[in-house]
Amino acid sequence: MRGTERVLRIVLAIAIVGGPLGYLVGGLLAPAIHTSGASTIDANATADPVTNAVHVAAFVIASFLLPAGAAGLAYLCYRRMPWLATIGGLLGVVGWLPFSALAALDDLASTMAQLRDGGSYAALLDQFTNDTVMNTYLVVYVVCHLVAYVLFGIGLYRAGAIPLWAAWAMIASSPLTIVAFAFHDGGRTAVGVVALALLLIGGLPAAQAMVAARRRTLP
Repeated sequence: MRGTERVLRIVLAIAIVGGPLGYLVGGLLAPAIHTSGASTIDANATADPVTNAVHVAAFVIASFLLPAGAAGLAYLCYRRMPWLATIGGLLGVVGWLPFSALAALDDLASTMAQLRDGGSYAALLDQFTNDTVMNTYLVVYVVCHLVAYVLFGIGLYRAGAIPLWAAWAMIASSPLTIVAFAFHDGGRTAVGVVALALLLIGGLPAAQAMVAARRRTLP
């Protein structure tokens, strides 16, 4: 294996695992998830500053790794399942790109909470969060990346890159993420964490396959 190819595979393997891991850590430490502007600012104001900073940093790191990880998963199954890989890869990358904007919302809420009379910005945060641009980002993020990981689970298993249990973990993470939106506060966080944990677990064998010296399923 050429040195440059090995470096590329290592980077993609890190992205496959590191993206969901960063998202998982950020989600666990986030003081508020999809609540009203006032509740979000209040939660950030009372949150531990270090923990909150780690949560934002984890989301920022994840925003870079998640699209690369989706490209890596597509690369893994491209030779055996080119159409699934292409469609899943495009949906995955496009679906994860808005995550940086969504992560920026958490940074914005944290910044507002640190300002004097930060609660007065609640209406502005609500308006910004629910405007056309952010809702478009949210819809693209939800629809594209959830469909992508169903395709990845199928494609990677059929390509022989991951075992069946990993494929099911990856596939199951998508409907479970949708279920999470039916809950509020702690319930939403708990279900979302389980979904991300499944995504992480399903990605571990894929990352291992990516760094393997020789893998017949790779192009």
